[in-house]
Amino acid sequence: MTFATPSTQTPWRLILSMEALSGLTNQFMEILLPWYVLHTTNSVLWTGVVGFCLLLPNIFSSLFGAPVIDKIGRSKTMLACEVSQFLLIAAIAALVFAGYNAPSLIGLLIFLCSFFDAPGQLARTALIPSFSRYAAVPLSKTTGLSQALDGMTTVIGPILGGLVIAAYGLFSAWASCALFCFIIVNLCLFVYSNRRARSLRKQVTYCDVSSFLRTDRSLCKALIFTIPTFILGQSWELILLPTYIYEHGFSSVYLGLLGAAFGLGAFIGALCFAKRAQKFSFSTLLSLNYLGYFISVWVLFFNLPKVWVLTGTLLSGIPFGAFGAMITSFILLKTPSELRSKTLGLFAAATYTVESCSIVAIAACITWCGLQRTLFIINCIFAVLVLVSICAHKQTDFWQILPSETKKSFTN
Repeated sequence: MTFATPSTQTPWRLILSMEALSGLTNQFMEILLPWYVLHTTNSVLWTGVVGFCLLLPNIFSSLFGAPVIDKIGRSKTMLACEVSQFLLIAAIAALVFAGYNAPSLIGLLIFLCSFFDAPGQLARTALIPSFSRYAAVPLSKTTGLSQALDGMTTVIGPILGGLVIAAYGLFSAWASCALFCFIIVNLCLFVYSNRRARSLRKQVTYCDVSSFLRTDRSLCKALIFTIPTFILGQSWELILLPTYIYEHGFSSVYLGLLGAAFGLGAFIGALCFAKRAQKFSFSTLLSLNYLGYFISVWVLFFNLPKVWVLTGTLLSGIPFGAFGAMITSFILLKTPSELRSKTLGLFAAATYTVESCSIVAIAACITWCGLQRTLFIINCIFAVLVLVSICAHKQTDFWQILPSETKKSFTN
């Protein structure tokens, strides 16, 4: 896909802007949604159910969204998904304003909204290599900057969400989400209206992707090692943190600060990767990422003073940001362009499966066993993962085996 704009940097800047605004909206929502459900139902289990509604549709939309992207194009898919999400979030804001705010109804709309989240994200990610090529920017730098912006929105989004909820109430928070979606839609319209006719690609199936992954063992193993990190992907933000805040009587502002601390760490890590991608090691980052999750739960388990909790959370985010940028770069660099959408879709479906199952399991565990026992169980799981990743250290340096010229390139 090419664009009629005279500036080759414009598409690149647009995709980064959309990633940033999308991240801001998601982080704002991840503060608003659990806070809303907890304070309207007083139930952790209901919070888990609504969180499950947020994640479950992404499993199927990731798998079915990739063929749609290949058939109708990335820009068109992205625009359609963003418009649909805007309309659904605006409908939630209208229902909250009118007082028709039953958790089951909100959960249903969130469920429908989530069907469009994964395909829109996949379409943006699939556009990154092309936009990097137009701008003559290394792919690792683009993915690093994208992850850094995501980290920065993780700083701004939770704080902003906490402040809006505390100062203006839940309706204003939902209206703010709708406004963010509206801005994203306008950016997508600009991309869509300036596109040229796309070149038709060879149609591939998931069987082709499966065959490719069987032959590329390094990519397959890297994805397998990455999957366990999603046990706490959404559960940490949608269940553990809100329950911790709720049970200890802290405010929504502190909830926002905890999310912001993790986001600031992710921003630092991703920015370091964007600048020095070739210096990083997959195995080291994997172990540090597992360890970061362990620390983020450990500080909650012992209910340390706020300064310690915020510091530990910030440090936990650093390897997360760098590792997230690395795995995205690794997938895009190792995957042929015609397989890229479906490979991303398959990986996204696997991650959403782990996240959706984990969020229900953790909510049920908190309900029946209590928060402290749940935190202890999660810590044990990540302690084992740290040990396993250290033992497999010499066999998992997948990033280092990539040729230097491949990592310096901006597309396959």
